[in-house]
Amino acid sequence: MKGRLIILAGLLAGALSISLFTVSCDVDDYDPQAVVPGAEAKLIESLGFELDAPQGENRLRFQRSDRMGDRDLAVSTPDDGNFSGVLFPAANRLLIITGSRMDAVAAGFWSAVADSFSVVVQEDILIEEEFPVLKEATPSQGRFAVSDGDQSILVAFVPVSGQNGVSLSLDGGEPVLYTIDAFEDFIGSSAEIWKRKASLGYFILDYLMGQIFFVSDTVNIIETHGGNLVSDGGITFRCDSLVQDPGPDPLRPEFTRTLSWSDLNTSGIPDSGDGFQWLFFACWENDLGDLMGDLADGIIDLSGFTIERDQQEGRQVITGFGFVSDAGQPVGVLYKDFTWVRIEEEFPGSFTFDPFKDFAISGGFNIVFSSPGGQVP
Repeated sequence: MKGRLIILAGLLAGALSISLFTVSCDVDDYDPQAVVPGAEAKLIESLGFELDAPQGENRLRFQRSDRMGDRDLAVSTPDDGNFSGVLFPAANRLLIITGSRMDAVAAGFWSAVADSFSVVVQEDILIEEEFPVLKEATPSQGRFAVSDGDQSILVAFVPVSGQNGVSLSLDGGEPVLYTIDAFEDFIGSSAEIWKRKASLGYFILDYLMGQIFFVSDTVNIIETHGGNLVSDGGITFRCDSLVQDPGPDPLRPEFTRTLSWSDLNTSGIPDSGDGFQWLFFACWENDLGDLMGDLADGIIDLSGFTIERDQQEGRQVITGFGFVSDAGQPVGVLYKDFTWVRIEEEFPGSFTFDPFKDFAISGGFNIVFSSPGGQVP
């Protein structure tokens, strides 16, 4: 991992405060007809899902070491709870339902001593995705609580100054309003610890919601471009770049993300029982309609693939799918040698990255989608 982190750090250092050079990262670069005959299907209108992040050595972890010290965040679902909701693929919407819970242990964010707390959804949280995959979006409604056994923090998503924001209150006190941007920035600030803890709780929810969209988008790519996977074993997509384009340079690596397929069930087509892998190389996905994006570098293994298809009204639809632990991998979605960085565009063509949202990620989770899910909110 160290070598990849050094390369990524060098790319970031050379990318700050420079002009943007964009390269297409659209899956439509590939022939939409290049699919396995009879295998292409569309996702059903809504899908319920359950995400399980196990405890122990494969716990989902976010780690960072720099001149500001060591930071470590470990996240898991409780033994007596889950993290669940409804995905609306066509509408690009996601609902995290009331009662969903994640437990966390954080060290280095406000104290070197490990601090345990829980994040519990108290009112359904609605979020709408902004493309492309691994992209950030902010909730427009709902609320969650962060509790450490001593304090209880309530975070409600409300409009603030014409944009999505939050209302924060401690132990039932008077609520205070913040924009989402200001709220997110509490993590690396000198704000009161309870505000930093609330912000870190939101980071957990925000990251997981993004990964739910990511898994769904991945399955859509698998289904739509199965022909490329069968013929070539994988598909490579070009990503956006933070490096100013000086013209063709054979020595400069191309920033890409590659999806590869392993035909573990020997059926000859991507299907249940198979394995997949994403390989990201300094891949930044930018949407000019949004001022924030993420940069990824490393591997995400996807194993224990399950998919269910059905005929509805004369067309084939996907009614369920997921990635779960199997004999070869402890979790269905596993991060390996993976680095994730939040990139912020200060103004058009000028970029910075937030060192408090720059992590090496390990461990993973299982996730299963099934129907029926519900009505689009």
